[in-house]
Amino acid sequence: MRKPILKNVLKKTVFVLLSVFLACDSFNTDTKAVRLSSWVSSPTETRLLEETLAAFHQQHPQIQFSHEPIPGNYSEKIQLMLGTYTAPDLFYLKGEFAPSYMRYNILMPLNKYADATPDFELDDFYPSLLEAFQKDSVYYGFPKDFNPYILFYNRAMFQEAGLENPPDNWTELSEWSETLTRDTNGDGDPDQFGLVIQASLDMLMPFVFQNDGEFQRSDGELGITDPAFVEALEFYHGLYKRGIATTPNKIGTDWNGDAFGRGKCAMIIAGGWVIPFLEETYPEIDYGVAVLPAGKKRGTVAFTTAYVMPKYSARADEAWQLMSYLTGREGMASWTRLGLALPARRSVAVANGFYDDPVFKYFMESAEFARVFQVNYQERWYDEGQTAMQKVFFLDVPPAEAMAELKQRLEKFKL
Repeated sequence: MRKPILKNVLKKTVFVLLSVFLACDSFNTDTKAVRLSSWVSSPTETRLLEETLAAFHQQHPQIQFSHEPIPGNYSEKIQLMLGTYTAPDLFYLKGEFAPSYMRYNILMPLNKYADATPDFELDDFYPSLLEAFQKDSVYYGFPKDFNPYILFYNRAMFQEAGLENPPDNWTELSEWSETLTRDTNGDGDPDQFGLVIQASLDMLMPFVFQNDGEFQRSDGELGITDPAFVEALEFYHGLYKRGIATTPNKIGTDWNGDAFGRGKCAMIIAGGWVIPFLEETYPEIDYGVAVLPAGKKRGTVAFTTAYVMPKYSARADEAWQLMSYLTGREGMASWTRLGLALPARRSVAVANGFYDDPVFKYFMESAEFARVFQVNYQERWYDEGQTAMQKVFFLDVPPAEAMAELKQRLEKFKL
């Protein structure tokens, strides 16, 4: 009998397991077909992927494949399928969760496939995105796209405040936020904030990286109680504590993109997903974008997703042909052409004109110093970290104390 392939697969009842397969009723039972799974996103993204897959089919009609999107609870369902040897031959994997998958030896090593494909050219990928799916010189996935945090700012608000340029460093971010926080209706409380942020590790980490800090150091130990990390958290939270930044829920919005569109703030930290939202919902807003203000150095977080294969795939050769197309120049150019996600390859970014675009050029500039936020702990670490951030923001727990408590709590999730 084979031992379980995934040590930390969630224990589920038969009812839950059956619900996984019922939810994915489009699964193709043809054992000759390569099965590809993705999460369900916007209709535009779904259409783009289908168009890209159709182009692959035209070039490789001999390869049978089926696209089997997974609606809801994507990560949980993939883990269950991996544990029962029913996973698709190709599937999406987020960069932040890649370490645990690579550690448990459940993914197909891809070096031999990449080495045998001369035009695949690994050095064309942005290094930090490629490294997110690499362990001990072995590649277990190749990134299909990325999206970094950058700064969005309201040009009209800046002009009214006499500010010509977006902030370039922490000092200016603090000063600009204070200048742009205003009580426009005279009731004694600000109704326009300089900045809207979130009590989230994801949004904190650019400041940590800019301050030469780490969540997890290269030696594997947590760096969340190190001075560099705590100082970054104190600065980030300090903007909120001083009343020159706020969170979406404090101003009656669900997320920072909506707060920005409604004119409740002058700046937000966000990724490219905000652009189509603003164009569709608040087309009248005049905004600009810039790289994030620098601390000791430039830094930001990049969100990336790769295509990966399960180690036991019986159709690995055919799956590689599909993967190499989707993460190669042609497939990636098709997938990223609208800018909903950005190319993980420099050559594709150039070909798609992103370096010359007045908005997307700042995303591509950020790619040169962006990092994928990864922690080599069981996935529960993230929920614990978010709880700690909320304690700092909403319960006034001092940052150093909250991080010391978090470090102790995370010990049980260490891999």
